[in-house]
Amino acid sequence: MITISQRFKAAGALVFLVWLVFSQNAIATDTSVAKPCCQQSAAQATAVVELPQEAIQKLRIDAGFGWGIFSGSIFNGNENYHLKQLVVSMTPIHDGHAMHGHENMSHEPKVHQINLDIPPASKGALSMPLPNDDAHVHDFKWHIIKVMGYQTP
Repeated sequence: MITISQRFKAAGALVFLVWLVFSQNAIATDTSVAKPCCQQSAAQATAVVELPQEAIQKLRIDAGFGWGIFSGSIFNGNENYHLKQLVVSMTPIHDGHAMHGHENMSHEPKVHQINLDIPPASKGALSMPLPNDDAHVHDFKWHIIKVMGYQTP
């Protein structure tokens, strides 16, 4: 037998569920009206572009090769640029002992992109597994081709 107390609890739960559905619907409607404005300004603020040469000169990179990975640290010495990507050229260095049995190895530079997320005046990590055809190479001559990021306010 259902008591009056149980009926009140069931009615209260039903009222709560109806309120929850309508309040969530109202919140979603209000938020969706405000989104286009906010999303547009956020997208404009974070447009990724190639950084100027003076910004690249403010980077300090300590990186090298080992176990098939290019890794190290990077300091973004810029006060107004957030780093998003580093594009580097890597030319394999084949010393005499490494050439034995690898006469057909490429000596041509290859371009690689390393994704980053380093705010202004911050230190971060670099890590990029080398492609299988380069994993056996012990060292590379490398240099930065370009740096991608966006200007911060």
